[in-house]
Amino acid sequence: MNNPDQIIKELDLAPLEGEGGLWASIFRSEGASAIYFMMRDPDFSAWHRIPEAETWIHLAGSPTLLYNFERDPDQGDLEGLTSKILDNRSGKYLYTVKPSTWMAAKPLGEWSLLVCTLTPAFTEMELARKEDVSRWASTYGEEIGRLCHG
Repeated sequence: MNNPDQIIKELDLAPLEGEGGLWASIFRSEGASAIYFMMRDPDFSAWHRIPEAETWIHLAGSPTLLYNFERDPDQGDLEGLTSKILDNRSGKYLYTVKPSTWMAAKPLGEWSLLVCTLTPAFTEMELARKEDVSRWASTYGEEIGRLCHG
């Protein structure tokens, strides 16, 4: 699975409005849900948060850089920004983001394919406002400000 166009077709991936990237549902029940998620440079997963825990699992393509705030940045926690590189070739291929944690991601190359699982099942997503992301970027760096659509 090295051709992103072939993967998009085989998995029937479609644009994920708001967040960015491409997605397709794999599984859904009351207790859990899972999706395929692909990002193709220069696209990315914009800053968002959900009330469920979300596990990101890298499957193929270039490594994925996943950012998250361990605590709400609006509370002034300047130590809260973390980043993880997910890569199935390195053995560090998964990371679970805690519920209600701001997160964003981007591929570190041409494209990345992941599975994202949520427990319990997905209910809603909140996208970060551009003005909030700009404020975070003034504290945490310019790269943080680039991960917002709109």
